[in-house]
Amino acid sequence: MPLYTKTALCLLALSIIGTSAHAASEKRYEIPRAMIFYKISGGGALSDDVNLTIEGKGKLRFKEWGAVRLVERHILEETSGALHYRARRDVCEKQMRKEMLDVDYENKKILQRPLPKGTRHEDLTAGLKRIGQQMIADVVCDMWEGEGVRRCLYKGVPLFSEYRALGLLYREEATEVVFDINVSDISQCSVPSYPVEKFALFTKNFKTRSKKVPKAFAARFRMVMEILHKKGYDPDALPPRSRKELIDIIGEPIYTTQKKLLPELLQTMKRSRACLMQVEDTPKANACIKDLVTLKSSFTDNRENRIDDWEHEREKLLERLDAHIVDLEMRMKCIRGAKNFGDLATCMKGES
Repeated sequence: MPLYTKTALCLLALSIIGTSAHAASEKRYEIPRAMIFYKISGGGALSDDVNLTIEGKGKLRFKEWGAVRLVERHILEETSGALHYRARRDVCEKQMRKEMLDVDYENKKILQRPLPKGTRHEDLTAGLKRIGQQMIADVVCDMWEGEGVRRCLYKGVPLFSEYRALGLLYREEATEVVFDINVSDISQCSVPSYPVEKFALFTKNFKTRSKKVPKAFAARFRMVMEILHKKGYDPDALPPRSRKELIDIIGEPIYTTQKKLLPELLQTMKRSRACLMQVEDTPKANACIKDLVTLKSSFTDNRENRIDDWEHEREKLLERLDAHIVDLEMRMKCIRGAKNFGDLATCMKGES
């Protein structure tokens, strides 16, 4: 089992597309080429007992006035409270006029999906009101605002994007903008000869399965927010059932991971305890909890689990381990029966 749920993605090489009058008519931006570096942040309350934190960095590189774009994001997603979840996401997308490609090297396939209608010529200010100008990464951009959405654009290029809804926040803010770039010298990576798997986005009633949408929480939240904005829905006025469906979609990566890891955690704790009961010295005691410490990194970054003095720590550590085993065993029936993120969060509510 990997330490982190992670899809290893590599920046794609730009395709060589001939310039034509047709291409010029599909301008996405008002500048021919650029590279923008972003700081990514966000989070909020997924439920009464689960809080999410998002941090990372991103990069947008484009040519031909944005007809061909490469998007890169490296994000750490963590939850605290009733559910402990930690995942690093490395995302690389190649967006063209009619489709988007995501290379999944871990599963050796290319995910292909058509861009939603209107995306190729999308007006990023649709439904938004211009509220002034702001300096982002030493560039003056126009700030636009609407229901749960803020964007700051420079000649159509987003330097700042923020989504707020359902008690959650996702933000990308430019830290550096480079206009004079060599668009042909981008990466030594190229699209491998992997099978192509086509998939769709969300259906009209928001119901979907994880195999058809991105694994990353941040990508799901951003897409849900775009859907809400385009359809003119007020997130704060959604019926409880619709709100729960959205939270379950957004939180499904957490649900899927925890549904697998929590039973494994219980068995690992039991094996570690049985091993600890048979050892007398500190090195052997640390060997007993090695698998447990490794597994814990899937839940939290706290690795302060090394035993310094087994003789003096023995009783206290076994006591704490017993308490965790009993607590998780009591919740296991509920965990196995959980059908979505909301169910699982309820199972883990009040975790000791």
